[in-house]
Amino acid sequence: MAEYKIKDLETLTGIKAHTLRVWEKRYGLLSPARTETKIRSYSDEDLVKLLNIAILYDSGLKISKIAECSEGEIRTQVREICDTTHTFSAVVSLLIQSMVEIDYDTFERVITKTIEKEGLEVVYKNYLVSFLNRIGVLWVVGTISPVQEHFVSNIIRQKIIVETDKLPNVEKRRFDAVLFTPEGEFHEISLLYYNYILKKRNYRTLYLGVNLPIGDLKNSIPTMNPKNLIVSMIANISESYYKDYMDQLLEQVNLPIFLGGGMIDSYGLPKSERVFPIQDWIGN
Repeated sequence: MAEYKIKDLETLTGIKAHTLRVWEKRYGLLSPARTETKIRSYSDEDLVKLLNIAILYDSGLKISKIAECSEGEIRTQVREICDTTHTFSAVVSLLIQSMVEIDYDTFERVITKTIEKEGLEVVYKNYLVSFLNRIGVLWVVGTISPVQEHFVSNIIRQKIIVETDKLPNVEKRRFDAVLFTPEGEFHEISLLYYNYILKKRNYRTLYLGVNLPIGDLKNSIPTMNPKNLIVSMIANISESYYKDYMDQLLEQVNLPIFLGGGMIDSYGLPKSERVFPIQDWIGN
């Protein structure tokens, strides 16, 4: 069982910590444990309950009315809301709740229904980015377990692959882009999404996946003959490692490089006329 601080709940639910304290005091919605230094500590059950409360609250129900409901009544109302509408709050909250409970059926159903209704591109931009950013913060501090992270990552990965396979074949020609992650980088959701978007826009891509050594890439460039490279870097690495890797890549491969992932936000783009943010190509 995980233990969450009030700031973790704020991150996952979008409800401000101050508001949570007021709700606890005024309505008794949650009864957190406390450490010896009086710091609040919340359980998985507290988080799931609050996620459901957030869905009802965002749908227009007053918090005083929600406080009068039993947990069973809250869950019933949440199901009714989610069956009739796919608001941002409901989708993201249900995904987080399903992750916490490792509820495959709900997680898969919510993603599938939302993709069917709005399409993968909209779902990724409007829902999954926010969801992944929220759980990413907790992954760094160790609140989320590797099991939970792998559980959600693999379902999202499968969905992107399925939607990519539905796209029509691009005419055979020189590859517009080769996509990969560096050696030691195993996060590929962003990379899979870039591949999907490019194929959707009729670019011919070669997806090489994760953990690709620079030497192997260099040796295969003459055979692949791509126009561009697309690299995704998500893992929490040092700035020096990031710069050293990009220096090596620029030295070994004389091609334009489009870079995606959290490293751009953390450390910026390398100073090179051959490196561009992936948004320059696929948009935000």
